[in-house]
Amino acid sequence: MESHLTGNTMNISKKLLSNISMALLIVACGNSDVDFDEDLAERFEKGMQHYEAEKFKKAKEEFDFIVMNNPGSRLAVDSQYYLAESLFKTKKYIEATVAYEQYIRYSNDLEKIELSRYRICECVIKTSMIYQKDQKSTITALDKLQEFIEDFPESEYVDTASEEITNIRAKLATKLYQTARLYLKLEEYDSALIYYNQVLNNYYDTTLSDDARIGIMFTYILKDSQESAESYIRLNKENFHSQQKYDESLVILANTKEGKLTLNEYFLLYR
Repeated sequence: MESHLTGNTMNISKKLLSNISMALLIVACGNSDVDFDEDLAERFEKGMQHYEAEKFKKAKEEFDFIVMNNPGSRLAVDSQYYLAESLFKTKKYIEATVAYEQYIRYSNDLEKIELSRYRICECVIKTSMIYQKDQKSTITALDKLQEFIEDFPESEYVDTASEEITNIRAKLATKLYQTARLYLKLEEYDSALIYYNQVLNNYYDTTLSDDARIGIMFTYILKDSQESAESYIRLNKENFHSQQKYDESLVILANTKEGKLTLNEYFLLYR
């Protein structure tokens, strides 16, 4: 009987010790969580100090740590925004685009979402190449800007976005126009006509549209079809945006018909 009591006492003691250990562990974990949260808050504050001091690389390190170590938290979402901004400020446009997209996915701050959407447009514009190169990123930038204006028609950035669209369209028109001139130099006249017409079909409202019309006229001349050149200009008289350009086309027509196209006019169109 005494042995049985002793055994029960030992079992109770083990359970008591186990419960105490578990309680201490819970307390320790709770304290650890508190310490971790405080550490993250301190790192966020430090990151903001770096950010406001325009030390964006140091700020990025702090915000990146918070995002990686406490994903999904409110602090991490706020950090994601400033991480994206820090990347943008240091011209890491591709990384910044990804960071802004992550922020938009989890944020409810409409003002910052709007700015993030516009920042993405800026990032794509910054990474687009000059007109001689591939225009994939330029076309992407155009799409992003148009989507932004549709989604935020009252935004303070709409005017700037519209200006960027105008610039991008001019850039894309220039690409087609220069390609047409290249084919003209190679005496690939049918190909030149295709690209001049693409300028008119896709970018009729750009300043290059009149130059494309003159280019088409000149291509017909080089194909020994003066009649087609004259007919084209006559039919497109009302489509010219500039009276000066239209008058220029008439001078070229008259000079070529009389066989006295000047050297200056020739190089202007064909160089």
